[in-house]
Amino acid sequence: MNNLKNLSTKLLHLQQIPKWVPIAILVITIVGFADATYVTVEHFKNVIPPCTTGGCETVLTSAYSTILGIPVSLLGSIYYFVIILSLFVYFDTKKTIFLKIPVAISILGLLASIYFISIMAFVLKAFCQYCALSALSSISIFGISAYLVHKNYEK
Repeated sequence: MNNLKNLSTKLLHLQQIPKWVPIAILVITIVGFADATYVTVEHFKNVIPPCTTGGCETVLTSAYSTILGIPVSLLGSIYYFVIILSLFVYFDTKKTIFLKIPVAISILGLLASIYFISIMAFVLKAFCQYCALSALSSISIFGISAYLVHKNYEK
């Protein structure tokens, strides 16, 4: 419990921020946003995007592709948009509070990615390249965020 408290205190006081970290998170987030937005647009057009893996239709039309009628890809687009917006504000102001937003919500992206990859692998037994790219983006954002927290925690 004490380690968790120390970690949250360090997260609140990010001091060592290598220049490449917010740039890398931004680039990865733009890729994730483009991917999720493309799938969302195709969903609303009732079109299955071209698929090299053969499982996109199965995944993108499954019961797991929406939550309360909202496409999961739209939720992903919103997730990535929030990160992009917070990073642009961080670049403009250099206030670390705006870098803490992607760091904090990257945990949600990681958990969602693990859940949806598990659904593809073990329930649907089908693979969607667009979903995998989004998962890779979210997991990468989390990995870089974890690196940033660790870099600040070790001091």
